Parts: sequence; structure tokens; C-alpha cells
Amino acid sequence: MGKRMRMTLPKKEDDLQKVVEEVSESHHHHDHHHHHHGVEGLEEVLHTLDVLMDTMNTRITDLEEKTGKLREEIINLYKLFAAVVEAITAENSEEKEKALKKAMELLKKNIGVEATS
Repeated sequence: MGKRMRMTLPKKEDDLQKVVEEVSESHHHHDHHHHHHGVEGLEEVLHTLDVLMDTMNTRITDLEEKTGKLREEIINLYKLFAAVVEAITAENSEEKEKALKKAMELLKKNIGVEATS
């Protein structure tokens, strides 16, 4: 999976002010008094959007990390199931013991990882 590009708003006050001015210029048909309040409102909206974008980006990062951990757990479960199936279908006790030891090692490895996380 590739990395997603995330939209970010300007962090610096000067950059934010430039965006506000550009938007203001595009709506120059309003009178000055109304225009001034519109800029203040726009600044508030942009600030709110910036905070919401930061929050959303944090949540996305958290979900990506959790998804990666869950993917690893699913892989480990498939490995464990494969070892158990090997043990069940083993033709002799030596093969069964080998498969069960493999399953136990997988469990120990995963329990050890969980305990240190």
C-alpha cells in the first residue's frame, strides 16, 4: 500500500494571513465593514479546519498503526492454524510432536511480544 497524501493548511500565521487575503480579494464586492467581519469569520473557520485536519490526521495515523498490528496478528494466527493442522494430519507421533512444538513456539513468541508491548 502506498502512502496517502494528506491536505494540510498553512501553519505559520503569515501564510494563513496570505490565504485569508487572497480569499478576501476574491470577494471584494462586499463593503469594507462587512468585509472585515468576513475575514475574521474566515480566520476562525480556517483555524477550526486546521484543528480538525490535525485531529483527523492523528486519527488516521493511529488507525494505520492499529491496522498494521492487526495484519501481523492475522498472519500469526494463520501460521498457528497451519501448525495445528499439521499436527492433526500428522502420520506419526514424531511429525505430530514437531508440528505441536512449532505451534508452541509461535504462541510463546507472540505472547512474549504482547507482554513487552
